[in-house]
Amino acid sequence: MLARIGQPFDSDQHLYEVKWDGVRALAYVEHDRCRLHSRHRRDLLQRYPELESLAALPAGCLLDGELVVLQPDGRADFRGALARENARSPAKVAQAARTYPVTYVVFDLLYERFEPLLDLALAERRARLQVLLQSTAPAHLLLSEGIVGQGLQFFAAIRAQQVEGMMCKRLDSRYRPGERSDAWLKVKAQQRVHCVILGFEPDGERDFKSLIIASDFDGDLRCVGKVGTGFTAAMRSRLQQLLLQRLAEAPLLDPGIPGRWLQPGLYCTVGYLERTANGSLRAPVFLDLIEP
Repeated sequence: MLARIGQPFDSDQHLYEVKWDGVRALAYVEHDRCRLHSRHRRDLLQRYPELESLAALPAGCLLDGELVVLQPDGRADFRGALARENARSPAKVAQAARTYPVTYVVFDLLYERFEPLLDLALAERRARLQVLLQSTAPAHLLLSEGIVGQGLQFFAAIRAQQVEGMMCKRLDSRYRPGERSDAWLKVKAQQRVHCVILGFEPDGERDFKSLIIASDFDGDLRCVGKVGTGFTAAMRSRLQQLLLQRLAEAPLLDPGIPGRWLQPGLYCTVGYLERTANGSLRAPVFLDLIEP
């Protein structure tokens, strides 16, 4: 089930939760084993072996949640999540699991003991989820807590903590796989997106005017334009060094604009006002370099 963009509001008919910054995943618990799939049905369990602990849950459960690397203060660490996603070989997966252990933050229960719950209201699904986790609490699993009613106050609190945003879910909403509706809304404290740096618009031999970036919107990686503001002097110097070290003959994907291209693997966070009709970011500002 997917969410639309919204604005903060108060409502006794809505549950408000943190919008976790990680990897969305469905967990299928079978007899003494579990499967972990991404939104696009990629098998994730080999990348997150610590989540084999989910097999301790009763057979026939299907959970919806987010794979999150938690910082000591409880906030999500996107760099850590990115490091886990990039690990592929068994040795790198094992090292990443020790350095950045993940927590499966669960926010919905879709099946229980092989019984489908999708047509139940969210309030009932959440009540069953809480009972389930009280009786069985595997390692690396956490319930996504929420509040009802005080959306504006909740949003102010997460903005003060520099959390990415919040989810607003109608308590009477049924679970509709693949659908995007007003039943679930996501409210971002700051419109920002994690981007792949495809290349750059050069400025002389060693400098750049802007970075050419791409991002994943609705499962489709596409160019979202260029970002040329927001760099401190120190960050510009760091980027100059990295860009020249990672030059490639061709881009990861065709952005439709000229530039010099980079090997895949360099990421950044970009702030923006909104997406334009052609999919580009309006008024983009460079926020941070992501270095796993």
